[in-house]
Amino acid sequence: MNVSGAVLYKKGAGLGYYIDAAGGFAHTADQGPTRVRLAHGEVQTRHKSLFFRSDPRPEPGSEVTVPLKNTSNPTNYATLGAIEQVLASKAIIVVATKL
Repeated sequence: MNVSGAVLYKKGAGLGYYIDAAGGFAHTADQGPTRVRLAHGEVQTRHKSLFFRSDPRPEPGSEVTVPLKNTSNPTNYATLGAIEQVLASKAIIVVATKL
């Protein structure tokens, strides 16, 4: 999250409300494994599947934690784009030679 601090509990508010109240996700945030530590110590983690996301519901006294992205091995999108172009060109050449 952009700002670390306290946000007053709002009955019925979801995880998104508290994240927005803290300034939203930072560009370095890994949004997937966002966790909520409830006041009694239980930790609930956001779960994502192909099309659905299950967010934990904060209760009074909860603490929301958003970890940082792992930037130790950054993806080089320029290299991936070049590889895609080469593969697409080869596919076009194969199709053109079969005509």
